[in-house]
Formats: sequence, structure tokens, C-alpha cells
Amino acid sequence: MEQLLIIEDDIGLNQGLSKALKADDRQIISCQDLKTAKEQLLCGGVSLILLDINLPDGSGLELLREVKENMPGVPVILLTANDTDLDIVDGLERGADDYITKPFSLSV
Repeated sequence: MEQLLIIEDDIGLNQGLSKALKADDRQIISCQDLKTAKEQLLCGGVSLILLDINLPDGSGLELLREVKENMPGVPVILLTANDTDLDIVDGLERGADDYITKPFSLSV
């Protein structure tokens, strides 16, 4: 069973993503801060990470660096309100597999 880790501090968006991405063959793990996300990552088995950059206890970019160093095969999609061209290029150059700016359409 694949595991999708959602790290998003906006409770409504986090719940909406969890509901939209739910599937019989997929476990959704939902976190609202970096501390909880790091604890979940220690358990292993994560197939994909949706990661907000601006979190209450730090920057998601730091977690992106750690994931890419320690689990290079795990794709990370940044999901953030940081929407300038410079932000997007920076996120992708740091190793993000994709970059989605808020607000966004779930179908996209």
C-alpha cells in the first residue's frame, strides 16, 4: 500500500487534500508541522510527500533537503503560496519534483 504524506498547516486545505487523494490502495498521513512530519518519516514507507514551505515551526525547504539527502527516491511536491518565478526556480533547484502554487485546482 502506498503512503502519501501531506504536510500542510492550513487545516481545511489539509483535510481537503486528504479527502480528495484518498483511495483504497493509499494511506494518507496528515501533518501540520515539521516536527510531526519528521516523526512520521522515521517510520518509513512514504511513497510521496506534498510539502508546504511556510510551516509554523520552520521552512519546508529544510525538510526537502533532508528528504532528498536521506530518501532520494521519494518524490516531493511543494505546495505553497510562494508564487514568484524565483520561488519556483529555487524550489525546483533544491530538488522538488514539482511545484504547485496556492490557490490551485484539485483537478490540476
